[in-house]
Amino acid sequence: MTPPVLQLKEVSMVYVKKAFLQKICVEAVTKVSLELRDNEILALVGETGCGKSTLGRIALGLLRPTSGKVLHLGTDIWDGNSRKSRFIGQIVHQDSYAALNPVRTVYQTLRAPLVRYGTKHKDVDEEIRKLLEFVGVTPPDYFLNKYPYHLSGGMRQRIVFARSIIPKPKFIVADEPISMIDPSLRLSILDLMMRLNEEFGTAFLYITHDLASARYLARRGRIAVMYLGEIVEMGNLQEVFEKAKHPYFQALLSVAPIPDPRAARKIRPLKLKNVELPKAGELPSGCRFHTRCPYARKICTEEPPRLREVEKDHWVACHLIEEVPKWTLALER
Repeated sequence: MTPPVLQLKEVSMVYVKKAFLQKICVEAVTKVSLELRDNEILALVGETGCGKSTLGRIALGLLRPTSGKVLHLGTDIWDGNSRKSRFIGQIVHQDSYAALNPVRTVYQTLRAPLVRYGTKHKDVDEEIRKLLEFVGVTPPDYFLNKYPYHLSGGMRQRIVFARSIIPKPKFIVADEPISMIDPSLRLSILDLMMRLNEEFGTAFLYITHDLASARYLARRGRIAVMYLGEIVEMGNLQEVFEKAKHPYFQALLSVAPIPDPRAARKIRPLKLKNVELPKAGELPSGCRFHTRCPYARKICTEEPPRLREVEKDHWVACHLIEEVPKWTLALER
């Protein structure tokens, strides 16, 4: 059996910051285990600051976790003092302008990695044109000598995707790739990612706080919901959306925009005890959501819940999973 493209086992990341002669430990990621399967799209969603981007960098080997294992195709990339595994992943950042060298043209940006990964000099120009046409930057000759500041946000992000597929990566970590793009163009970037997935077999770890885009892109894949460094719900995307079981994800869904006005009128937002997130370095004991959860009990303040399979391929970390009202009931008045 072929091992997963990416596998994280009990991964944790603790940052140590010095402030006023004191050391403050901030847990960005806590004992996260997940896997990205071949040719799969996995959406990782959660509020800003929950550790999504840190987890993405750990997945690529850009950060070494404080504890736990990171496996690429079954090989521990941190087996020893330094990363030993061949780099098999790429990253697409949120800010496409910062991701591109401002003094390099589109031609120069794509030429260097093509040559680095074995394209013959005589074939470089043709390959660049093919790449630009594939990602929708047309006509290619018009854009070859353009600099990043000549391009729109959507065009820059397409160039970043074109560059990312040159090494033929097994997976791409897409960290909020559409958040800085015009809403009218976001769908085209998501469609490009789906095309890369279908035609190249590239797996995606899609990091976002936009539930609508996650549902569109990963509709045939899975979703993992993150809260304060922990995975609280995970499984088949359609199943998790239709039968959300963790109070945190139910709260997110209850305030997400719905295109159907009749359905939107039926939704009642889940009232939280507190809207503020706990401060970094002062994480709650037990379940980290208990300070905001309307259903929390004593056990929630004392014992951290473990992620357990409540239905086939549907995992939830909650002590009161049998007592929390079903999501379908939460939609009723």
